Amino acid sequence: MESPEKSEKGKGLFGISLAGGGLKSFAQLAVLHDLEKNHVKIDAAAGTSMGAVIAALVACGLTATEIEKALLDAEREFADRGVFSRPAYLLLQHVREHNNGFVELQNLQQMACQLFDKIGCRMLSDCRLPIAITTVDIHTSELIVFTNEPDFFTSPTGDWLIYPHDIELGIAVAASCAFPMIFSTATLDGRQLVDGGVMMNLPIPLFDRSRFSVLMSVSMIYDAVDRQLGSPFNVAIQSLDILIRQMDRQLTKQADIQVNFPIEPQLVFKVGAGQDVIAIANEMLRNNPIDYSLLENHRNTD
Repeated sequence: MESPEKSEKGKGLFGISLAGGGLKSFAQLAVLHDLEKNHVKIDAAAGTSMGAVIAALVACGLTATEIEKALLDAEREFADRGVFSRPAYLLLQHVREHNNGFVELQNLQQMACQLFDKIGCRMLSDCRLPIAITTVDIHTSELIVFTNEPDFFTSPTGDWLIYPHDIELGIAVAASCAFPMIFSTATLDGRQLVDGGVMMNLPIPLFDRSRFSVLMSVSMIYDAVDRQLGSPFNVAIQSLDILIRQMDRQLTKQADIQVNFPIEPQLVFKVGAGQDVIAIANEMLRNNPIDYSLLENHRNTD
């Protein structure tokens, strides 16, 4: 089945950029459902961290309902493994003796590979839509982009590198999710990779603007600070959150349609809160509907 963007040579397309945010990114499901409800087709997707997982599922051709089920099932599996429920002293001991993160990334990578293999989209090249996924080489400070369609995500200034080979989709999204300190780093071709959010949490600049008439960003910027900062962990997470917020705030300006869900930061790693986050986002969207006037040409007429 030929994708519409290939037959149209990429002209006048609609791209969606999904920010990273751990469990907060489940809010992006509200937008996917709303796009379907309004008969708007997505032509290409880019994502970082958990946003990369969702973008990849979009690129695989799943509906919003199928994506929601896949994410909630994956969340339950992650909870059943009890990775984040270990006592703090065991996690710290594990880091000191074996790892460079609280949680070994291999656990997440294995789950991601199983998920994409199950839906018949094992490799990046299997994706039906153009997709771009970010990660960062922690040694060279380079933004590395995994994509199945380089022509749609060409960097005019050479600010980032496209990974030159096909790759298992689960490995790519896991590398994008390697949040510093929480997950161990990913290793690929001699590179040590961390979460793409370190450099580009909202990957709107990846799109070749000459091919896209409308770009939408979906972020979870939350300005209020209500986290108790009594531990070094919370101080570190709050500091990273401030940096990411500032980057996201600048990057949203490049989008034609900006959707933001101010979800509380304490939900980022709260496994089990996915359904609540989706409900919160649905309510926010009801109170602040998306203006689809720019997307009239992208509505399905079927």
